[in-house]
Amino acid sequence: MITKLPIISSEMKNYLQELLGKNRSRKFLQKATSPIEDYSLHIYQDLSVVDKIVNLLNKNDFNAKIHDIFPNLIICTPKGKSKLRLTGHLKEIIVDNQAAEMIYQGADVFIPGVKRANKVKKGDIIKVTNQKGIVVAKAKALMSHHEILTKKHGIAAKNLVSPYQVPSLEQSGLKKYSIYFQSIPAFLTSMNLEPQSNERILDCCAAPGNKTLHLSELLRNESKIIAVDRSKKRMQKLQNRVEKFKIKNISIKIGNIIDFSKTWTVRFDKILVDPPCSSLGLRPRLVFDTTVKMIKDLSKYQKAIIYACNSLLKLGGTMVYSTCTITKEENEEIVSQLAERYNFKIIEQKYHLSKMGSIGKEFDFPFQRFLPGQDNTLGYCIAKLRKN
Repeated sequence: MITKLPIISSEMKNYLQELLGKNRSRKFLQKATSPIEDYSLHIYQDLSVVDKIVNLLNKNDFNAKIHDIFPNLIICTPKGKSKLRLTGHLKEIIVDNQAAEMIYQGADVFIPGVKRANKVKKGDIIKVTNQKGIVVAKAKALMSHHEILTKKHGIAAKNLVSPYQVPSLEQSGLKKYSIYFQSIPAFLTSMNLEPQSNERILDCCAAPGNKTLHLSELLRNESKIIAVDRSKKRMQKLQNRVEKFKIKNISIKIGNIIDFSKTWTVRFDKILVDPPCSSLGLRPRLVFDTTVKMIKDLSKYQKAIIYACNSLLKLGGTMVYSTCTITKEENEEIVSQLAERYNFKIIEQKYHLSKMGSIGKEFDFPFQRFLPGQDNTLGYCIAKLRKN
Protein backbone atom coordinates (compact mmCIF):
# COMPACT_ATOMS: atom_id res chain seq x y z
CA MET A 1 0.00 0.00 0.00
CA ILE A 2 1.40 3.41 -1.03
CA THR A 3 0.91 6.15 1.56
CA LYS A 4 -0.16 9.49 0.13
CA LEU A 5 2.16 12.26 1.27
CA PRO A 6 2.11 14.38 3.27
CA ILE A 7 0.30 12.66 6.12
CA ILE A 8 -2.11 15.26 7.49
CA SER A 9 -5.22 15.17 9.66
CA SER A 10 -8.62 16.16 8.26
CA GLU A 11 -8.68 18.96 10.86
CA MET A 12 -5.47 20.51 9.49
CA LYS A 13 -6.49 19.91 5.88
CA ASN A 14 -9.70 21.84 6.50
CA TYR A 15 -7.77 24.54 8.37
CA LEU A 16 -5.42 25.08 5.39
CA GLN A 17 -8.31 25.16 2.91
CA GLU A 18 -10.06 27.81 4.98
CA LEU A 19 -6.84 29.81 5.31
CA LEU A 20 -5.57 29.60 1.73
CA GLY A 21 -8.53 28.43 -0.37
CA LYS A 22 -8.77 24.99 -1.98
CA ASN A 23 -6.45 25.66 -4.94
CA ARG A 24 -3.62 27.30 -2.96
CA SER A 25 -3.96 24.71 -0.21
CA ARG A 26 -3.67 21.85 -2.72
CA LYS A 27 -0.56 23.38 -4.33
CA PHE A 28 0.97 24.06 -0.92
CA LEU A 29 0.58 20.43 0.17
CA GLN A 30 1.95 19.16 -3.15
CA LYS A 31 5.09 21.25 -2.79
CA ALA A 32 5.47 20.58 0.94
CA THR A 33 6.87 17.09 0.31
CA SER A 34 9.84 18.31 -1.76
CA PRO A 35 12.86 20.46 -0.82
CA ILE A 36 12.99 24.18 -1.50
CA GLU A 37 13.42 24.75 -5.26
CA ASP A 38 15.71 27.78 -4.81
CA TYR A 39 18.03 26.24 -2.23
CA SER A 40 20.24 29.09 -1.05
CA LEU A 41 23.69 29.28 0.53
CA HIS A 42 24.90 32.45 2.24
CA ILE A 43 28.58 33.39 1.91
CA TYR A 44 29.76 35.28 4.98
CA GLN A 45 31.74 38.41 3.97
CA ASP A 46 34.35 36.92 1.64
CA LEU A 47 32.93 37.41 -1.87
CA SER A 48 36.27 36.46 -3.44
CA VAL A 49 35.34 32.76 -3.05
CA VAL A 50 31.92 32.99 -4.76
CA ASP A 51 33.06 31.66 -8.13
CA LYS A 52 34.99 28.79 -6.52
CA ILE A 53 31.91 27.75 -4.55
CA VAL A 54 29.64 27.97 -7.60
CA ASN A 55 32.08 25.79 -9.56
CA LEU A 56 32.28 23.18 -6.79
CA LEU A 57 28.49 22.99 -6.57
CA ASN A 58 28.18 22.67 -10.34
CA LYS A 59 30.74 19.84 -10.36
CA ASN A 60 28.26 18.07 -8.09
CA ASP A 61 25.40 18.84 -10.53
CA PHE A 62 23.54 21.32 -8.33
CA ASN A 63 23.03 23.92 -11.10
CA ALA A 64 24.40 26.75 -8.94
CA LYS A 65 24.34 30.46 -9.75
CA ILE A 66 24.73 33.78 -7.94
CA HIS A 67 21.45 35.41 -6.90
CA ASP A 68 20.26 38.11 -9.30
CA ILE A 69 20.11 40.78 -6.57
CA PHE A 70 22.30 39.60 -3.68
CA PRO A 71 25.91 38.73 -4.61
CA ASN A 72 26.53 36.84 -1.34
CA LEU A 73 23.69 34.36 -1.98
CA ILE A 74 24.18 31.29 -4.15
CA ILE A 75 21.07 29.59 -5.49
CA CYS A 76 21.17 25.92 -6.43
CA THR A 77 18.70 23.22 -7.42
CA PRO A 78 18.24 20.05 -5.34
CA LYS A 79 18.58 16.75 -7.17
CA GLY A 80 15.55 14.47 -7.51
CA LYS A 81 13.07 13.00 -7.42
CA SER A 82 14.76 9.57 -7.45
CA LYS A 83 12.94 6.28 -7.00
CA LEU A 84 13.94 4.06 -4.11
CA ARG A 85 14.43 0.52 -5.41
CA LEU A 86 14.41 -1.80 -2.43
CA THR A 87 14.87 -5.46 -3.28
CA GLY A 88 14.64 -8.42 -0.93
CA HIS A 89 14.08 -8.30 2.80
CA LEU A 90 16.00 -5.38 4.29
CA LYS A 91 16.55 -4.70 7.96
CA GLU A 92 15.25 -1.37 9.18
CA ILE A 93 16.35 1.67 11.10
CA ILE A 94 13.43 3.78 12.36
CA VAL A 95 14.10 7.48 12.91
CA ASP A 96 12.02 10.35 14.27
CA ASN A 97 10.01 12.43 11.83
CA GLN A 98 12.37 15.42 11.89
CA ALA A 99 15.42 13.26 11.18
CA ALA A 100 13.50 11.45 8.43
CA GLU A 101 12.85 14.69 6.58
CA MET A 102 16.59 15.47 6.57
CA ILE A 103 17.49 11.92 5.43
CA TYR A 104 14.78 12.17 2.71
CA GLN A 105 16.92 14.93 1.13
CA GLY A 106 20.29 13.22 1.38
CA ALA A 107 21.52 13.50 4.99
CA ASP A 108 23.19 10.56 6.67
CA VAL A 109 21.52 8.80 9.62
CA PHE A 110 22.79 10.37 12.83
CA ILE A 111 22.45 8.56 16.15
CA PRO A 112 20.32 11.20 18.00
CA GLY A 113 17.49 10.74 15.49
CA VAL A 114 17.35 6.92 15.72
CA LYS A 115 14.38 5.37 17.52
CA ARG A 116 14.91 1.66 16.70
CA ALA A 117 17.52 -0.47 14.91
CA ASN A 118 16.54 -4.08 15.63
CA LYS A 119 19.13 -6.71 14.68
CA VAL A 120 21.06 -4.32 12.41
CA LYS A 121 24.71 -5.29 11.94
CA LYS A 122 27.59 -3.14 10.76
CA GLY A 123 27.77 -3.32 6.96
CA ASP A 124 24.10 -4.23 6.44
CA ILE A 125 22.24 -2.53 3.61
CA ILE A 126 19.10 -1.27 5.34
CA LYS A 127 16.01 0.80 4.72
CA VAL A 128 15.39 3.93 6.78
CA THR A 129 11.80 4.70 7.77
CA ASN A 130 10.07 7.35 9.82
CA GLN A 131 7.72 6.60 12.71
CA LYS A 132 4.78 6.36 10.29
CA GLY A 133 6.48 3.63 8.24
CA ILE A 134 7.42 5.86 5.29
CA VAL A 135 10.70 4.75 3.66
CA VAL A 136 12.99 7.76 3.26
CA ALA A 137 16.31 6.18 2.16
CA LYS A 138 18.40 3.11 1.49
CA ALA A 139 21.55 3.19 3.63
CA LYS A 140 24.56 1.21 4.80
CA ALA A 141 24.85 0.61 8.53
CA LEU A 142 28.15 1.86 9.98
CA MET A 143 27.41 0.39 13.41
CA SER A 144 25.57 -2.53 14.97
CA HIS A 145 22.20 -1.96 16.65
CA HIS A 146 23.92 -2.24 20.04
CA GLU A 147 26.40 0.56 19.20
CA ILE A 148 23.65 2.76 17.74
CA LEU A 149 21.53 2.49 20.87
CA THR A 150 24.37 2.95 23.38
CA LYS A 151 26.33 5.80 21.76
CA LYS A 152 25.13 9.40 21.93
CA HIS A 153 26.79 10.82 18.81
CA GLY A 154 28.01 9.78 15.38
CA ILE A 155 26.75 8.49 12.04
CA ALA A 156 24.71 5.31 12.40
CA ALA A 157 24.29 4.71 8.67
CA LYS A 158 25.54 6.18 5.39
CA ASN A 159 22.79 7.38 3.05
CA LEU A 160 23.13 5.56 -0.28
CA VAL A 161 19.94 6.59 -2.09
CA SER A 162 17.22 9.04 -1.10
CA PRO A 163 14.41 10.66 -3.11
CA TYR A 164 16.16 14.05 -3.06
CA GLN A 165 19.62 15.43 -2.42
CA VAL A 166 20.49 18.95 -1.34
CA PRO A 167 24.06 20.29 -1.17
CA SER A 168 26.19 19.01 1.69
CA LEU A 169 29.05 21.33 2.65
CA GLU A 170 31.21 18.34 3.49
CA GLN A 171 30.46 16.26 0.38
CA SER A 172 30.76 19.28 -1.95
CA GLY A 173 34.17 20.28 -0.54
CA LEU A 174 32.81 23.49 1.00
CA LYS A 175 33.47 22.84 4.69
CA LYS A 176 36.51 25.15 4.82
CA TYR A 177 34.57 28.19 3.57
CA SER A 178 32.55 30.68 5.65
CA ILE A 179 29.23 29.56 4.21
CA TYR A 180 25.93 28.28 5.58
CA PHE A 181 22.43 27.43 4.42
CA GLN A 182 19.99 30.32 4.74
CA SER A 183 16.64 30.53 2.98
CA ILE A 184 15.86 33.61 0.90
CA PRO A 185 13.04 34.76 3.24
CA ALA A 186 15.33 34.43 6.30
CA PHE A 187 17.99 36.44 4.44
CA LEU A 188 15.42 39.17 3.73
CA THR A 189 14.40 39.25 7.40
CA SER A 190 17.87 40.43 8.48
CA MET A 191 18.15 42.80 5.52
CA ASN A 192 14.86 44.47 6.44
CA LEU A 193 15.99 45.21 10.00
CA GLU A 194 18.60 47.52 8.33
CA PRO A 195 21.00 47.59 11.31
CA GLN A 196 23.36 50.57 11.64
CA SER A 197 26.77 50.63 13.31
CA ASN A 198 25.76 53.04 16.09
CA GLU A 199 22.76 50.96 17.23
CA ARG A 200 22.06 48.37 19.93
CA ILE A 201 20.60 45.25 18.28
CA LEU A 202 18.69 42.36 19.89
CA ASP A 203 18.01 39.01 18.23
CA CYS A 204 15.64 37.63 20.82
CA CYS A 205 14.96 34.03 19.63
CA ALA A 206 18.26 33.58 17.87
CA ALA A 207 19.08 29.85 17.61
CA PRO A 208 20.59 28.42 15.49
CA GLY A 209 21.92 31.91 14.71
CA ASN A 210 21.93 32.31 10.93
CA LYS A 211 20.15 35.65 11.06
CA THR A 212 22.42 36.78 13.91
CA LEU A 213 25.47 36.07 11.72
CA HIS A 214 23.88 38.00 8.88
CA LEU A 215 23.25 41.01 11.14
CA SER A 216 26.91 40.90 12.19
CA GLU A 217 27.92 40.85 8.53
CA LEU A 218 25.68 43.83 7.74
CA LEU A 219 27.30 45.71 10.64
CA ARG A 220 30.78 44.77 9.36
CA ASN A 221 31.50 43.13 12.73
CA GLU A 222 30.94 46.48 14.48
CA SER A 223 28.31 47.68 16.99
CA LYS A 224 26.85 45.17 19.47
CA ILE A 225 24.37 42.36 18.92
CA ILE A 226 22.79 40.51 21.85
CA ALA A 227 21.64 37.04 20.77
CA VAL A 228 19.19 35.34 23.15
CA ASP A 229 17.71 31.85 23.08
CA ARG A 230 16.55 29.36 25.70
CA SER A 231 18.22 26.38 23.98
CA LYS A 232 21.84 25.98 25.05
CA LYS A 233 22.32 23.08 22.62
CA ARG A 234 21.08 25.01 19.58
CA MET A 235 23.02 28.14 20.56
CA GLN A 236 26.21 26.09 20.54
CA LYS A 237 25.92 26.08 16.73
CA LEU A 238 26.03 29.88 16.78
CA GLN A 239 28.96 29.87 19.20
CA ASN A 240 30.87 27.50 16.90
CA ARG A 241 30.36 29.79 13.91
CA VAL A 242 31.22 32.92 15.89
CA GLU A 243 34.58 31.28 16.61
CA LYS A 244 35.06 29.93 13.07
CA PHE A 245 34.23 33.30 11.42
CA LYS A 246 36.19 35.26 14.09
CA ILE A 247 33.20 37.46 14.97
CA LYS A 248 33.67 40.01 17.76
CA ASN A 249 30.31 41.81 18.03
CA ILE A 250 27.91 39.01 19.05
CA SER A 251 27.19 38.41 22.73
CA ILE A 252 25.30 35.16 23.44
CA LYS A 253 22.81 34.88 26.32
CA ILE A 254 21.11 31.59 27.21
CA GLY A 255 17.63 32.06 28.64
CA ASN A 256 14.08 33.18 27.96
CA ILE A 257 13.62 36.71 26.66
CA ILE A 258 10.40 36.99 28.71
CA ASP A 259 12.41 36.49 31.93
CA PHE A 260 15.27 38.76 30.80
CA SER A 261 12.84 41.59 29.97
CA LYS A 262 11.74 41.75 33.62
CA THR A 263 15.23 42.64 34.88
CA TRP A 264 17.09 44.27 31.98
CA THR A 265 17.28 48.07 32.01
CA VAL A 266 18.96 48.36 28.58
CA ARG A 267 16.82 49.54 25.64
CA PHE A 268 17.47 48.52 22.06
CA ASP A 269 17.29 50.48 18.80
CA LYS A 270 16.24 47.44 16.78
CA ILE A 271 14.89 44.00 17.64
CA LEU A 272 14.54 40.93 15.45
CA VAL A 273 11.77 38.59 16.66
CA ASP A 274 11.60 35.11 15.11
CA PRO A 275 9.75 33.19 17.83
CA PRO A 276 9.04 29.46 18.21
CA CYS A 277 6.21 28.63 15.81
CA SER A 278 4.27 25.76 14.25
CA SER A 279 6.87 25.55 11.43
CA LEU A 280 4.25 24.67 8.81
CA GLY A 281 6.42 26.30 6.16
CA LEU A 282 9.46 24.04 6.55
CA ARG A 283 10.25 21.71 3.63
CA PRO A 284 10.21 18.87 2.98
CA ARG A 285 7.35 17.83 5.26
CA LEU A 286 6.23 14.21 5.17
CA VAL A 287 4.05 14.42 8.27
CA PHE A 288 2.05 17.39 9.53
CA ASP A 289 1.47 16.57 13.20
CA THR A 290 0.41 20.10 14.14
CA THR A 291 -3.09 20.67 15.53
CA VAL A 292 -5.23 23.82 15.60
CA LYS A 293 -4.88 23.83 19.41
CA MET A 294 -1.08 23.85 19.08
CA ILE A 295 -1.31 26.86 16.73
CA LYS A 296 -3.46 28.77 19.22
CA ASP A 297 -1.17 27.89 22.13
CA LEU A 298 1.89 29.03 20.18
CA SER A 299 0.14 32.29 19.32
CA LYS A 300 -0.35 32.97 23.05
CA TYR A 301 3.37 32.36 23.67
CA GLN A 302 4.33 34.62 20.75
CA LYS A 303 2.16 37.39 22.22
CA ALA A 304 4.06 37.06 25.50
CA ILE A 305 7.33 37.40 23.59
CA ILE A 306 6.27 40.57 21.74
CA TYR A 307 5.07 42.03 25.05
CA ALA A 308 8.56 41.44 26.44
CA CYS A 309 10.24 42.89 23.34
CA ASN A 310 8.01 45.95 23.39
CA SER A 311 9.35 46.77 26.84
CA LEU A 312 12.94 46.45 25.56
CA LEU A 313 12.56 48.59 22.42
CA LYS A 314 13.19 52.35 22.42
CA LEU A 315 10.53 54.77 21.24
CA GLY A 316 11.12 55.23 17.52
CA GLY A 317 12.84 51.83 17.39
CA THR A 318 12.31 49.17 14.73
CA MET A 319 11.08 45.60 15.11
CA VAL A 320 11.09 42.94 12.40
CA TYR A 321 8.80 39.98 13.13
CA SER A 322 9.12 36.74 11.18
CA THR A 323 8.11 33.07 11.34
CA CYS A 324 8.59 29.96 9.23
CA THR A 325 4.88 29.26 9.33
CA ILE A 326 1.85 30.50 7.36
CA THR A 327 -0.96 30.77 9.92
CA LYS A 328 -2.83 34.02 10.60
CA GLU A 329 -2.81 33.36 14.35
CA GLU A 330 1.01 33.39 14.42
CA ASN A 331 1.52 36.19 11.93
CA GLU A 332 -1.14 38.78 11.05
CA GLU A 333 -2.79 38.54 14.46
CA ILE A 334 0.53 39.11 16.25
CA VAL A 335 1.48 42.04 14.02
CA SER A 336 -2.01 43.53 14.36
CA GLN A 337 -1.76 43.35 18.15
CA LEU A 338 1.56 45.22 18.07
CA ALA A 339 -0.13 47.97 16.08
CA GLU A 340 -3.37 48.18 18.06
CA ARG A 341 -2.25 47.52 21.64
CA TYR A 342 1.32 48.82 21.67
CA ASN A 343 1.04 51.70 19.18
CA PHE A 344 3.41 50.31 16.53
CA LYS A 345 3.13 51.37 12.91
CA ILE A 346 3.44 48.59 10.33
CA ILE A 347 5.79 49.94 7.65
CA GLU A 348 6.98 49.00 4.17
CA GLN A 349 9.93 46.67 3.79
CA LYS A 350 12.83 47.80 1.63
CA TYR A 351 13.61 44.26 0.49
CA HIS A 352 10.50 42.57 -0.86
CA LEU A 353 10.37 39.41 -3.01
CA SER A 354 7.21 37.54 -1.98
CA LYS A 355 4.19 37.23 -4.28
CA MET A 356 1.65 37.41 -1.45
CA GLY A 357 0.90 39.87 1.31
CA SER A 358 -1.37 39.62 4.33
CA ILE A 359 -4.44 37.36 4.30
CA GLY A 360 -7.86 38.70 5.28
CA LYS A 361 -9.62 42.04 4.76
CA GLU A 362 -9.08 42.90 8.43
CA PHE A 363 -5.31 42.66 7.92
CA ASP A 364 -4.60 45.13 5.13
CA PHE A 365 -1.04 46.24 5.82
CA PRO A 366 2.50 45.87 4.39
CA PHE A 367 3.51 42.23 4.77
CA GLN A 368 5.45 39.44 3.04
CA ARG A 369 4.05 35.90 2.88
CA PHE A 370 6.10 33.27 1.04
CA LEU A 371 4.01 30.25 0.10
CA PRO A 372 5.19 26.97 -1.47
CA GLY A 373 3.24 26.49 -4.67
CA GLN A 374 3.68 30.20 -5.46
CA ASP A 375 7.24 30.93 -4.32
CA ASN A 376 10.26 28.64 -4.75
CA THR A 377 11.00 28.85 -1.03
CA LEU A 378 9.79 27.57 2.30
CA GLY A 379 6.60 29.01 3.80
CA TYR A 380 7.50 32.18 5.69
CA CYS A 381 6.10 35.55 6.84
CA ILE A 382 7.79 38.90 7.53
CA ALA A 383 6.52 42.20 8.94
CA LYS A 384 8.37 45.39 9.83
CA LEU A 385 7.17 47.83 12.50
CA ARG A 386 8.17 51.13 14.11
CA LYS A 387 7.39 51.89 17.75
CA ASN A 388 5.61 55.25 18.08
